[in-house]
Amino acid sequence: MATLRTGQISDFGSQTDDSTTSKNDFYSIASKGLNSPSEKEESYWTPEFDKWHGWYRNTPELRSVIDKLASWTFGRGIKADKKNKAKLNKIKGNGNESARLVLKNIWRCAIICGDGFGHIIKDKQGRMTNLKQLNPGNVKIVYDNKGIIIGYELLNHDKRYNPEEIYHLSYERIGNEMHGIPFVESLQELICSRNEALDDLRILYHRNIKPIKFFEVETDDTTKLNSVEATINEAYKKSENVIISTGVIKEIKESTTPQYSNLDSLSYIKFLVRIYISACGIPEVVMGWGENTTEASSNIIYLSFQQEIEDKQLYNQEMAELQLGIEFNLEFPASLEQKLQENEEKRGKGTTTQPNKDG
Repeated sequence: MATLRTGQISDFGSQTDDSTTSKNDFYSIASKGLNSPSEKEESYWTPEFDKWHGWYRNTPELRSVIDKLASWTFGRGIKADKKNKAKLNKIKGNGNESARLVLKNIWRCAIICGDGFGHIIKDKQGRMTNLKQLNPGNVKIVYDNKGIIIGYELLNHDKRYNPEEIYHLSYERIGNEMHGIPFVESLQELICSRNEALDDLRILYHRNIKPIKFFEVETDDTTKLNSVEATINEAYKKSENVIISTGVIKEIKESTTPQYSNLDSLSYIKFLVRIYISACGIPEVVMGWGENTTEASSNIIYLSFQQEIEDKQLYNQEMAELQLGIEFNLEFPASLEQKLQENEEKRGKGTTTQPNKDG
């Protein structure tokens, strides 16, 4: 049985969540099972693309992070030999796109909602002639009770597509789930906190510039009250002077700033963004800013980020080879390994690393 919190308990470890109350004194995280295959012959999963796409389109920092992940994954472009380059040249997406843009688009969708899809269009001989992006929210993954994908169904289409007809990327799939994990899933609370803080700060600044004023007037007549209100509001909108008859307004009271206005709101928002960027796995230096970091520490952070990106590049390379029959390499945008090696050699000769000017 859950322990009721009376405020007299000093053993905090014994205080558990009480489901009968609307508020908990301590934060807890609910368990979460996997969407594993069931005993049914067929099971289905459709990504909640519209939901997660809304977060992506309406949160600037999130959109920037996801775009950077997609851009860094495809680095300086696709490198392939003549044979595989010919296959890549057949991929034109909507008709005027390159293979890089199409593959990057599908990968970005996978990051957003967990899964990205492309329709592999083939000729009568079974040769790929194009790869066209699909709306992940319209794709239903069909899998059997053994956890094997046996097909795909598209919204408003009666036809079932074979696995070989759909190019499918899953972002950070875990266990025996048949789908990926939306990038935004674990960031929702942070994003909401950031949005709430910005809204509160907007009100705070707005009230300093345009404070709420309370006018005590010498009349109870509704018509006269409405007339005074309309006159004052119109004057505020146009930033003009207002003339009121003598004896109409008795006193003006002003409320400029909300309670707790002495809080450092900007620092709080900055703190939230910092946690958010860290949670996204994108170093501050990659986002274009970084505080209290030396050149050496920035290099190590960047090198760690490079390993993550190279892992994502390898995943895309493997999927293209397995599903499209195309072999290529994705070059990392700007590797620091050689530079770090040179710095090590210099330090071995007695050269020290100076702090970054931005630090």
